[in-house]
Amino acid sequence: MAETTKGMNLISGMVNPQGVEAADIAVFIPSYEEANNIALPTRKASAGIQKFYPDLVSVIVNCDNNSSDGTKDAFFQAECDLPRIYVSTPPGLRGKGANLANAIQMAANLSAKVVVIVDANLLSIKTTWFKSLIDPILCGSAEYVSPLYVRHRYDSPISQNLVYPLLRTLFGRRVLQPISVDHAFSGRLNEIFLNSGWAIDDRGYKSDLKLLSAAIMNGAPVCQSFMAYPRISTPDTLDHNLPKAFGYVARALFDLTIETWDFWKHVKRSRPTIMSVVDETPLNPAPIVEVDRQALIGGFVDLGLEYQEVWKEYFPGGLTEGLQRELAIAAGGGTPTMPAELWSQAVFAVTVAYKKSGEEVRTDLIKSLSPLFLAKALTAHTCASGMNERQYNALLECEALSFEAGKANLVSRWADDC
Repeated sequence: MAETTKGMNLISGMVNPQGVEAADIAVFIPSYEEANNIALPTRKASAGIQKFYPDLVSVIVNCDNNSSDGTKDAFFQAECDLPRIYVSTPPGLRGKGANLANAIQMAANLSAKVVVIVDANLLSIKTTWFKSLIDPILCGSAEYVSPLYVRHRYDSPISQNLVYPLLRTLFGRRVLQPISVDHAFSGRLNEIFLNSGWAIDDRGYKSDLKLLSAAIMNGAPVCQSFMAYPRISTPDTLDHNLPKAFGYVARALFDLTIETWDFWKHVKRSRPTIMSVVDETPLNPAPIVEVDRQALIGGFVDLGLEYQEVWKEYFPGGLTEGLQRELAIAAGGGTPTMPAELWSQAVFAVTVAYKKSGEEVRTDLIKSLSPLFLAKALTAHTCASGMNERQYNALLECEALSFEAGKANLVSRWADDC
């Protein structure tokens, strides 16, 4: 397991020019080497907070990883009328988990009633986003707010095909974009998060999942808030490496299943999560996402041939036979299919095997699942052809039910190995 922040003091090099000691609203912008980008979210946060909450005491805090590119200077030089604070992790210590730990600690120090976290590299951020994130908490209708952005149907295949169905199955709440990076939560939840450990070298996936799951497990009202715009950020190194990105997210999910077993084993079914609508109409279309079907097929074949022995060792026999049939079809020039039932069975098989395996085997298990995910993304693209958005969303809901249908069997298999 990755090193965590629990019991560590990671706040270093604080700069608090205006001596801010308390705030009603605290907006945190985690960063590392974001000198070219941090001015925009800083400016939008200031404008949004001043427009919608002029009577509340607010502050913007840059939680940085000791950047060497001038991020701190860019933050303080940005157009902003709100007080600002800069804090950094110690030199040489990097990761979004460390920045998140500092944000939570600073929010506690400031006795913030509302905590908002937005990325430093956002290009499409709007002033209205802060109203969307903050209003449900101030109004008392929620303690944790997950944003719902305008997205193209082929955007975020990992979230659609893995994170959303598995999280709703485990924790019983349907949150459509659970790894959205930006979120808001109450001061009460922040005190709970303060006692948690966060993976220091996290890319953000573990933190997102842990924040949401902790909110649910502590009985906090959760809502989704419609943002009316697509979320566009600077390109990430993983944007064009789907198997690698899948690996990071899958590992975060499977680690979470181990940590939270005592909770999710009791969850019998999922329920919808309330929607808070501030901007009712999508105001910008989402960028079109093109799907390279041949690349997905090629990845399925190459990775499938490499890791089919892992399937044989850790997957039930009938499941392995079905996967090998699809692999043979693809290797012969055909188009493989990954129906929801087969996909959910594979995910659950890895979930159980991951729990009882060492680090080397866990890595192989995740890699063995990645070609199946590529086939699943391909199948989703095939099924979506000719569907409107309502029909496509209904398809995703039906497929998520395949995960829920297998929950009892998952719990039984997991308990047998305890």
